[in-house]
Amino acid sequence: MKNKIYLVLVLISIISCTKTKKDIRNNADTTTEAIAINNESVKSETQPDIKNWYDAIIADYIKKSDNQLIKLALKNKEQVEWLLDRTEKTDSTNYYIFNIGQNVMDENNTNPRFTSDGWIYIDSLSKIVYEYDLPNDSLIVWKNKHFQQ
Repeated sequence: MKNKIYLVLVLISIISCTKTKKDIRNNADTTTEAIAINNESVKSETQPDIKNWYDAIIADYIKKSDNQLIKLALKNKEQVEWLLDRTEKTDSTNYYIFNIGQNVMDENNTNPRFTSDGWIYIDSLSKIVYEYDLPNDSLIVWKNKHFQQ
């Protein structure tokens, strides 16, 4: 009887370990990706050799944005970064939602946090960039004044 109980316990522990390993692998696939731009360089902090199709679009947005917080950060030579927050699926398209800002910390290198300068949505089908208007809770098409189609 004891042998059967030990066998059942061993099987349960093996099954639970394999499930945990799958959960860890799935969580690793969905981690937030941090990207940074400082002057002309674009690099992924998590995967330096891999660039996504939206990296160039976001870098262009940051360089040409009318967002005063982003302009100020670039003027002060701060490293502007973007984080892929989530994707949102609608009836007509999928949006990639990015938080644009900087990593900051206190003077003694404590209390690290990400300060947000703005949010953008990118339509995955048309590659159109939308700025999120927080007070009105709406999306506004970003008109790139430097490149007219």
